Parts: sequence; structure tokens; C-alpha cells
Amino acid sequence: MAKKKDEKDVLIVRDEKTGEISVVAGLNADGSPKRTPAKAENAQSFLQFDRHGDVLDNFFKNFFRQCKEPSRFGFYRVAADQADKLLEVIKDLLKDPDGNKEMLAPHKVDTSGYEKKVQEEQADEKPEQKQEEPKKQEEMEQKNEQNQESPQQTQGNRGYQPIDESKINWQELEEKWGVKRDDLEKSGDLTKMLNYGKSDLVRVSPNFGGEAFELDARLSFKKDSEGNVSLVPHFIRKEQKLDEYKEHKFSDEDRKNLRETGNLGRVVDIVDRETGEIIPSFISIDRKTNEITDIPANKVRIPERIGKTEITKQEQDMLRAGLPVRDKLIERKDGRKFVTTLQVNVEQRGVEFVPGTGRSPRAAQAQEAKNNPIQGQAQDAENAAAIQNGQRRNSWTNADGSIRPISKWSGVEFTEQQKADYVAGKAVKLENVTDKQGFHATMYIRFNPEKGRPYRYDTDPDNAQKVAPSNESRTQVAVNSEGKTNEATKKLKEPLRKGQTAPKDTAQQQQQKRNNKGMKM
Repeated sequence: MAKKKDEKDVLIVRDEKTGEISVVAGLNADGSPKRTPAKAENAQSFLQFDRHGDVLDNFFKNFFRQCKEPSRFGFYRVAADQADKLLEVIKDLLKDPDGNKEMLAPHKVDTSGYEKKVQEEQADEKPEQKQEEPKKQEEMEQKNEQNQESPQQTQGNRGYQPIDESKINWQELEEKWGVKRDDLEKSGDLTKMLNYGKSDLVRVSPNFGGEAFELDARLSFKKDSEGNVSLVPHFIRKEQKLDEYKEHKFSDEDRKNLRETGNLGRVVDIVDRETGEIIPSFISIDRKTNEITDIPANKVRIPERIGKTEITKQEQDMLRAGLPVRDKLIERKDGRKFVTTLQVNVEQRGVEFVPGTGRSPRAAQAQEAKNNPIQGQAQDAENAAAIQNGQRRNSWTNADGSIRPISKWSGVEFTEQQKADYVAGKAVKLENVTDKQGFHATMYIRFNPEKGRPYRYDTDPDNAQKVAPSNESRTQVAVNSEGKTNEATKKLKEPLRKGQTAPKDTAQQQQQKRNNKGMKM
């Protein structure tokens, strides 16, 4: 009997419209089967089902709940350990499913029972219950500082239910983990835990084999389907390798983002191994324990306002995509202002102020002027006034998040066409921008949606993916305005002119050669 429990099956799916035959690798976000070619070399991608478990039931329930065209697909099951031998046979038989009906019968999955059960469940759900579910989930997640609500306040929201403390066996927790209710209550951790959050780091004393160990961990409660509550310790881990998490392989950019901000910076698909469902999710690292955590994207509420500050639609879209909203001026309800980076964080179960990015508005303005001297010259009177009024971030966009028109950059007036191109998000070419040495240079200006403001480019950013042209003013601007060095001209006393990347005449060539010889001696 024990051996039978280990037996696994894989599902072969046939698209009844196209005749395509594949192996099930999970579920897509729309509920359709995620498919992979029915070849033995793809075996690691096949979703396997315990022949005597309920995973197959869960898979088909989710399939019929989410898939818009469930009748389009036919399913057949084969033993996982014989899949490499049976795949080709089943594929041949499925080329004529009607003619080979008897041979396919032992493998055919009758899904009518699953479909009927889902239909009955959906019929029993009242319309008002369906409408309340999204709001209930939003209210459940409103516990972070940015939403300006405390756990006590969210308890009063309609439809929200914190964890029932009467279901907690405190005596068992104290004996098994050394955790006392009074200690958690005094520290404020109990309130967080009862509202689906984690405690701060606490000292626990787990007992293994009659021997107690003292460890630091964050604690949370987990509730099962029957309402029973258990304690989940989150122990401190060494630094993560960040190779893979729940079948998502981290890219170099993913690893960089996680190490620098603690957040992945985008929404990725995570596979639920029990149901095979593909779940778009946010990923973060718990900064106190180094544990990799995730939360489904549809369980995160993006606020329209933080304190007195409006979050524009464009910024909300960026946050929903996992992107950071940098240099955002925040005004609290008490009137205090600061500039910070906003981003979705799993631990906050919503939008956070990324640690280490908070600055005063004056410090942020000074830093930007230092890093982008040309951009510092670019703002016209309207934008300069906006900075003084504490509206630095929104000076480049309208209230609805659309790009606000500008009429010039570094003293160069825009044509009507250039104004229209800029507002449309296109690059604007400026040929007579004056560099710090007084010479004319060519550059491109385009609104950067991630930064929320216009940026200067040496080459046309709209064509950057097609071709990377040599820019006539790239060296000139870098040497004259940014203080960088060009090996071919670094000994010249005169500033470079437009298009110049080397000594312009015989006299400058001799000057460069003499200076180089002098350096060698």
C-alpha cells in the first residue's frame, strides 16, 4: 500500500480545436492549461499528480472556475514512470480520438463531475458575497504605515476578521517554543500576529529531543481550513544564494534588486505545487531574517493617497508592476514632508517606504542638482516655483499622471512639433544646446516614466533598440560639461567643439604629443 501512495500520473491535454497535443505543466493565469511539448526531454516540466491524493481534484476545480473555454480541452492520464514510453503511443492514438476511443478509454479523464461540482458551488454563492470578496481582501491587507491605518482600526472594517485568539493553545506554545502571551502583548507583537502579520525578532526556546535551544525568530500565526491556529517561526537565515524560488529563476537584475532594496521590482509567475495554478506574485526578502517571501499580486492594495499626498494613476500602475516610484515627495497628515522611494513589499503586504531612501526635500533637490547639472538648468519658471512649493515630483506630470508639456530645455525653445512629441512620450532632438564651455551640442530629451521626469540622452532613445549611432556631441558634452576625460584630447587646453573627438588641427596634435612626452619623462 505504501508503494501505491508514491505512484504519480501526468496529464496529456488535447486542444480539440487545433488538435495540438501537449503535457500539462500547470495552469495559466486565465485558467487554461499551461502546456509543454509531449517529449521525454521535457519531463522535468511535467506537472505530476499523486494518484491517490486530492491534487488532481484541486487542479480541475481551479480549471473549471477560471478557464473561459473548458470544453476546448480533453485530458488523458498516464503513469509518470512510464511517460517516456507512452507519450508517443498516446500522441498517435489522439490523432484519431474517435477511431481509437476504446484504446484511449483507460486513460481518458472524465471531468464532468468536476465541472458539475464547480457549477453548483458558483450557483450557491450569492452575488453580494462575490462583490464583497475583493473589498474584504483589501481590508485584510491594510496594516502598513502607508495606508495610515492601525491593526485596531482595520478590525472595525466590515467583513474583516482577525485571527480568533480563542483558537490558540498558549500552554502548548509556551511548552514547545517558550513563547508567552503576555510578552507578545506587551511588545505589541500580538496585535500584529492576530492581524496576519509577523512579530519583530523575539527569543524562542524550541525543544528538540528533550533539549532546549535559544534562537531568534520572527513569529506569525497560520490558520488551517478547520480554523485551528498554529505558530510559524521564521528563523534568521544566512544570506540567500538567490538562484531560484518556487520555480522562478532569478536573473542578474533580480538579484541586484533584492540585495539593494529587498524587493524583486517586478511581478512574476509562481507555481502552486499543490494545484498547479500559476499565480502572479510579488517577491521580497525579509530584511530581519533573510527569508524569501511572496504574496499574490491580487492581494496587494495600492493606495490612492498616502497622508496628504496623492499617488497618481501612473505611479499606481508602476507600483502594481512592482516598479519603484523614486524621489516621491510625501506629506504626512501632521504636515511633515520628506522625499522617499515607494515600492510594494511582501512583509508590508502593500506599499512601503524603501529603507535608506528617505531625505528632506531640500537635500533631495541639492543631490539632484549635483548629479544632473544640465537638468538642473532645464526647469523653467513654472517648475522652479513648483519645487519651492514642495511639489517637486508632480511638477513634471499632471494630476492624472499624464506628461505635463514643457516649452524649452537648457534655454532651447521647443517647436510645436517637439512639444507634441514630448507630451506623447517621444524623444526630442535638440541641436543647439550650449554646454558649460559655451559651445553648441546635440542631445535628446525624453520623459522617463520610471523616474517620473525628463532625462537627457546622448543618442536617440527611441531608436536605441534598433541601432546605436555615434553621437556627434557625446564626447564634447562628456568633456566640457561633465568633467570626464577623453584619452585623445585630455592634454588640450581648449574645450572641445561639436563633433570633436581628437585634436582638430596640427597645432593641437603637437600640443597633445608634447604633453604626452612630458608625462613619460
